[in-house]
Amino acid sequence: MTPSRSSLPGEAPLEAPAIAAEDLWFAYRPGAWILRGVSLRVPPGGFWAIMGPSGAGKTTLMRILAGLLPIPRGRVFVLGHPLHESLPPAMRRMVGYIPQQLGLVRGLTALENVLMGALARHDGWRTALGFFPRAEIERAYALLDALGLAEKAGEKVIRLSGGERQRVAIARTLMQDPQVILADEFVSDLDLPRAAQVLGRVRELARERGLTVILNLHEIQLVQEFADHVAVLKEGRIVHESAAAALSWPALRELIEAPSEPSPVPAVPSLIAVDPRA
Repeated sequence: MTPSRSSLPGEAPLEAPAIAAEDLWFAYRPGAWILRGVSLRVPPGGFWAIMGPSGAGKTTLMRILAGLLPIPRGRVFVLGHPLHESLPPAMRRMVGYIPQQLGLVRGLTALENVLMGALARHDGWRTALGFFPRAEIERAYALLDALGLAEKAGEKVIRLSGGERQRVAIARTLMQDPQVILADEFVSDLDLPRAAQVLGRVRELARERGLTVILNLHEIQLVQEFADHVAVLKEGRIVHESAAAALSWPALRELIEAPSEPSPVPAVPSLIAVDPRA
């Protein structure tokens, strides 16, 4: 059952968070903890930013929330379902993940990449070979059109600009029909104006569809302009949470440069993850 505070007398029942993490620990090898007791609760429809220095554990946290890494210690709930238990396929499709490198197939067209987001809805060899129902093709094209890429639908991704590739990745994720989008620094290769353009469209589409969005971001200007809430991660711990507009650059720098408080380390982790890249 998803952890939640009971509503007080006279209050409306509290809505379960879209994403909840409780005392989350993670290590790729014994003793080298990347996450140290991370807890957060992201409400439905929230547009959250995760900030922090390189090596703080932001990507690891995002991959755990996306179900791509095991959970050594702690609990994660996605849309009310415990992530440490087996999620039904329909529930897994409710979470869309955009990695930093986007994960696009550069030899395919923009339209073909977007259609990849519909693969899980269809069984059989036809979709595996790229044959999709007309309704799915029309929907994929409509998503590209909504992101200003209709004229690029037939272009191979390798020929697109960085900002155009970002928008193709967004369209592919929306093709899943997710309720939650997790994006790991996916605009980090863009200059500030182009990153703002992409994030503005993401926020607009998220509000239209009632989506919950969690982004890893580096630029505080983007966080203040587009996010409604920010959490700062440092050395595997969340050291600050607030409304995004309330966090200034001097305050962020002070948080990052301040000495870290020691965290109690679990004596024996229940599971140590092995980095497949090692």
